[in-house]
Amino acid sequence: MIRKADRPAVVIPLATQHYMLLQRNLIYTGITRGKRLLVLIGQKKALGIAVRNDRPQRRYSGLLASLKVPSIDQMCPLTRK
Repeated sequence: MIRKADRPAVVIPLATQHYMLLQRNLIYTGITRGKRLLVLIGQKKALGIAVRNDRPQRRYSGLLASLKVPSIDQMCPLTRK
């Protein structure tokens, strides 16, 4: 059975410069998505850091704020007389 997120091939770049993304759960997700081919490319040290890091970091992407629906007052402000 193929899940919607499965892909025939997955390439995971690993670099210590992107330490915020070196998390065990992200590596696991990437590895489990590859159905036929998995390529890990980069630094062995970065993979080691990711495997040992089992504490996900909170990411402040601003996505939640951009997804919030504005209220009707914000969309159509009324002028007061």
